[in-house]
Amino acid sequence: MKRKLSTAAMFAGLGAMALAHGDAAPQAVDTTGLPELPEEMASENPWREAEPDVLFKAVEIGAKGFNSNCARCHGLEAISGGLAPDLRFLEANDWGDEWYLDRVLNGYEQNGAVKMPPFGDILSQEAIWAIRTYVETRPDDQEMVDRQDELKAMHGKLVEVKDDAEASAALADELEQAGASFEPLSGAPRSVTALDEAAQMLKRDTPNPDAAIEALQSVLRN
Repeated sequence: MKRKLSTAAMFAGLGAMALAHGDAAPQAVDTTGLPELPEEMASENPWREAEPDVLFKAVEIGAKGFNSNCARCHGLEAISGGLAPDLRFLEANDWGDEWYLDRVLNGYEQNGAVKMPPFGDILSQEAIWAIRTYVETRPDDQEMVDRQDELKAMHGKLVEVKDDAEASAALADELEQAGASFEPLSGAPRSVTALDEAAQMLKRDTPNPDAAIEALQSVLRN
């Protein structure tokens, strides 16, 4: 059964928000490759229903932005260790976007202590929504564990055909179909997994099967 974070549970977790964030300096994020957004801040995630190329670029850039600014408190791959809310459960809807945007732009204080600094003067609108896109497309990490046999099988197939351009290109569609079967914890339209990443690497004008194999290897457990 999928775990869902209710509105009440999300706010209940604010008391433990980001105690370790203290002196971590916010960092700007390079958003090269994403379309420019209007100057006025959007009220909901503009990348949520984007075409695959834009969606995957948003996830790629969002992952870098999250790792440099958010992972210290909210956990690697957005998997919280309990110090701060697990943002993977923040609903991919108007309310979730409003909550997220308020915290990013204004930060969060408790009893006069800064628990999360504001990022409104550091991150561009494109970066803000790219991070949101990365977080809301995270799959259930337990499902990734439960389906290790399937992931290993896909990895094995790719290793076998990596020197055959036609066969590896054909495998890209199978990887995409498998990736689409993983549901995000946020309720977003789709998740983005290493399977999708590998498929994109095989579909490039210059396919990179070695990088696709490495992407799949990153989610395999010994």
